[in-house]
Amino acid sequence: MKRILPSSTALAVFEAAARHDSFTRAGEELGLTQSAISRQIAYLESFLGIRLFERIRRRVVLTEAGRAYAKKIQLSLSMAEAATLEILASNSGSAVLHISSLSTFASHWLIPRLGGFAKLHPDITFQVSSYHHRIFDDVTENVDVAIHYGEASWPNGLVDRLMAEDLVPMCSPAYAKSIDFQSIDDLTRAILLQQTTRPEAWSDLLTSVEGLEVNTLRGPRFELYSMLIEAALAGLGIGAIPRFLAEDHLNSGRLIIPFDVTARSRQVYYLVYPEAKRHLPKVQAFRKWIIREGRKMA
Repeated sequence: MKRILPSSTALAVFEAAARHDSFTRAGEELGLTQSAISRQIAYLESFLGIRLFERIRRRVVLTEAGRAYAKKIQLSLSMAEAATLEILASNSGSAVLHISSLSTFASHWLIPRLGGFAKLHPDITFQVSSYHHRIFDDVTENVDVAIHYGEASWPNGLVDRLMAEDLVPMCSPAYAKSIDFQSIDDLTRAILLQQTTRPEAWSDLLTSVEGLEVNTLRGPRFELYSMLIEAALAGLGIGAIPRFLAEDHLNSGRLIIPFDVTARSRQVYYLVYPEAKRHLPKVQAFRKWIIREGRKMA
């Protein structure tokens, strides 16, 4: 059956023009003239029977239909590129391991340790992607292994416990000086930095502290722990932060722990992977390595 598709050139031109909001910049990226870009867009609009761009004051702006189409085309081209890169990598004799991880966990814990895995398994090429707080509803074909924080369950997948995390209060030395922290009671005068998906963090941290009346939900909120850590470094307040995510900043003195209080997180990190891929050598190699690394944190 013949597929109903415009030319791949037109799709690549449209994706670049949509991403840049400019025919000129799309042409510079693709090595085409602005008139060539315009012809490809005109062809695509004729093929689809809709307008994809509007000209407003010498600028091109995506129409509503153009924005919707651009999102789908960008995703499709990204998937095609990833598949191509995987084939090219496999032609070199390497297996490609697709790892998905929470963004902050990947940048602060996983990636700094991946060199050890690479030395043990030079025949495995890894591809790391991140997600923020998406719940894994099902196993996708694009993921070989994933790092998940939460409950010990994943539909159609297998789960291995990696590690828990310890929350501690952290702030910059300058912020501690500005508040003149003498005791934990001084938290009543401090700005509590909040992580959006962990609203219980401050409450958990202060559970063991008797007689302290603090609204544990007040304060600016940040989507990622990496943002919250940067906010603490910038002196915006004090955060209840997993210690392992900011160990380097603690060692360097850029962050300090002003009070001796800690709390074990309610949930833990897990390695999850599709049941159908459990016997793949690359999955087994990574599983063995990361479980060993997780136990070092216990």
